[in-house]
Amino acid sequence: MRTYESLHTIPDDAFPRGTAIAIGKFDGVHLGHRALLARMAEIAEERSLDTLVFTFTNNPLSFLRPEICPEPILSSRQRLEVLERLGETACVMVPFDARLAAVPAEEFVERVLVETLRVGHICVGEDFRFGNGGAGDAAMLARLGERFGFTVEVIEDVEDRELGRISSTRIREAILQGDVGTARRMLGRPATVRGTVVQGDRRGRELGFPTANLGGELEGLVPREGVYAGWALVGGERHPAAISVGVNLTFEPGGDARVEAFLLDYSGDLYGRRIEVQFAERLRGMEAFPDAGALIERMHEDVSRTRGILAEGR
Repeated sequence: MRTYESLHTIPDDAFPRGTAIAIGKFDGVHLGHRALLARMAEIAEERSLDTLVFTFTNNPLSFLRPEICPEPILSSRQRLEVLERLGETACVMVPFDARLAAVPAEEFVERVLVETLRVGHICVGEDFRFGNGGAGDAAMLARLGERFGFTVEVIEDVEDRELGRISSTRIREAILQGDVGTARRMLGRPATVRGTVVQGDRRGRELGFPTANLGGELEGLVPREGVYAGWALVGGERHPAAISVGVNLTFEPGGDARVEAFLLDYSGDLYGRRIEVQFAERLRGMEAFPDAGALIERMHEDVSRTRGILAEGR
């Protein structure tokens, strides 16, 4: 996938056929976003346009209203990877900063969408706003389209027949509550966290459950504390895993919260490797056990339940 991190780096001949553009934050790249992307692709096919995703490195609220900006579901790098897996071929992902925030709505359309990106059609969500102060909306975009020769389509929210409206806000809330099953259903894939495996206290190894301890800056939204069934992606291979999120209440109740994964039926050195943890279902909250023996017994139960859940495809 071609990725442009600055509007100034886009060559004049980047989109010779013109573009069908999907614009949005795409936090999580959930099923609602995928409907928007699919419609963009349909229009592009009908009108022989190139497809293009336009998004931001950061949530605009991180600049406009940092005090209310939510945690991202995915890092910018994760979003790009998901978009590429979905088959997108080009993406403009630029920082939302003071310079971009100051651009008036009409100037953004004429200078960016028309002159730089050669827009022929635009797909946006129902809550789309753009331009300085959020002055632009889909209606203004449509009026400007009549002037500059492009069309606009507002894509309705996608609803799950049982869960209702799919949104990044609802997915974020579900993950933070530990309801990774609901998040997975709305995302169309598991919620994930990614980091580099670092050396911990090796207590898991002593107990017979060596874990991969994710350290450094983590990518992805960490769910509520607890023990989860899920998977660990190592070098492109997916391994079933029992995952712990939080503080070890038995041995280090005052310690730091961690994300640790015990990879079932896996042997090998993971230190220094970057792995992705995927959450399928929350098994329980974190507990303080009276001794190591009681903890080991519960860990065996967790592993057994993990095997059963993953075998059922839950």
